[in-house]
Amino acid sequence: MTQRLDPRSDRPLSLQLADVLRAEIQEGIRRPGSQLPTESEFQRDYGVSRTTIRTALSTLAAEGLVVTRKGFGSYVRDRPPLRRVSSTHRHASHRASGKPEFDTEAIAQGQVPSRRMLMTGRGPVPADIAGWLGCQAGEEAVIRQRLQLLDDVPAVISTSYYPLRVAGGTRLESPDALPEGPDNLIEQLGHRFARGVELLRARMPTPQEVRLLELEPGVPVVRMLHIDYDPDGRTLQVADDVYAADRHEFTFEWAEDGTGPYG
Repeated sequence: MTQRLDPRSDRPLSLQLADVLRAEIQEGIRRPGSQLPTESEFQRDYGVSRTTIRTALSTLAAEGLVVTRKGFGSYVRDRPPLRRVSSTHRHASHRASGKPEFDTEAIAQGQVPSRRMLMTGRGPVPADIAGWLGCQAGEEAVIRQRLQLLDDVPAVISTSYYPLRVAGGTRLESPDALPEGPDNLIEQLGHRFARGVELLRARMPTPQEVRLLELEPGVPVVRMLHIDYDPDGRTLQVADDVYAADRHEFTFEWAEDGTGPYG
C-alpha cells in the first residue's frame, strides 16, 4: 500500500516523498538496481507535481541512494560506495599487491578500477599545496593528474605533486599510467615512507569537477590532501584527491601494536 503524504505538514512534500523512498530502500523494499516509478506513476500514486518528484529524487541522488539515467529513468543504486581506508599500516596493502592503493582497495571490495591520464609534466605548485610540499608557491614540481574510475564510472580526480629531488628524471614524469602505482615506484627509487597526514573537507564541486565526475545536481565532493614524509621529515608527495561524495565512504583504522606509522 502506498504511504500517503501530508500536504498540511510543515515538511515540504518533496522531503516527505524522499523520506518514504529512503525508508523503502533502507528496509530492502526497493532492491539495489531496481527501477523507481516513472514521474507519471509517482503523480498517480502520491498526487504530487513533477517538480516535487524531481526534487525528491535529486535529494536521494545527493545521498548516493539513487541514480538517474537520462532517457531510462531512476534506479536504486546497485553499487556500494568504495570504502577508502586510512590506516597506520596503509602502505602495506600496496606493497603486498604490487598495485596502486586505489586499485588494491577497489579490487578487495569487488569493484573494477581503471584510470584516464589527464596531465603529466612539470608545472608550478599552487599556493595551497606549496607549504605541504615544502617549497614556494609557483616553484616547479612534477605533477600527475588522472581520473580514477570504478566499474567505468568516474569516482576520483587525483592530482599528485612530487618534488623534483624525488621525481625528476624518473618514471614519475612518464605520461603513461604506472601499473605498480606511484607509491611503489617511490619506494623502488630508494625513498621510505615514515609518516603521513590527511586533511578532508567537503564542499560543492566546481563546474569542471561536475563534468569530469559526471555528478548529479546537488552532489558534493570531498577533497582530501594526503601528504607523505620520509624519515627526515621531507615531503615525498602531496596527493590532492577530489572524491565524488556519493560514491565513497571514509574510515580510519589504527592499532596499538607498537610498530609505528605504516608498519
